[in-house]
Amino acid sequence: MKYVPTTVGFTRMIVSLMLVVAAVGAVASPVAAQSDQPDWAVQMFEDMGPMVETYNANVDPEDFGFIAGELQGEKVNLVVDDPENGTEASVSFSMNNALQMQELALGTRDDATIQMNTDKATMDRVIASNNPTVEFKNAVTAGEISVSGIGLLGGVKWYAINVVADVLRGIFG
Repeated sequence: MKYVPTTVGFTRMIVSLMLVVAAVGAVASPVAAQSDQPDWAVQMFEDMGPMVETYNANVDPEDFGFIAGELQGEKVNLVVDDPENGTEASVSFSMNNALQMQELALGTRDDATIQMNTDKATMDRVIASNNPTVEFKNAVTAGEISVSGIGLLGGVKWYAINVVADVLRGIFG
């Protein structure tokens, strides 16, 4: 005879699993204070201001294809690694439905829904570009800027998106 859990037992199990996942997510995404930023992070943040204005003036969600819908309304922690000196900086922003960057701030945000990771050389290239919109899109498309979801559902969603993107990169280069 098979054991069939009661509704109460099943509910307790589901709630317990949800609490464990929430606790792991809270521990796995610590917030970096602005004072923890390396010296170059402040300069990068200051350089991003004019770049964001240019990006926002030129962004067209249609240029991002299917990924545009996945980026709209997201709250982003951008982590930039500098392998030359073993440091990393973080900047946060949100993206509106037109994929414009809003609420740019030095450091991470507690309510982030996705995390983008890149290296300093890629970020410097995007900031210095005459067309940061195209440079950003190309860096995401080429995998130089990776995107991952925060939390269980976001993590699964972005894992699937990244698998599809990797397959497409393999087919189309």
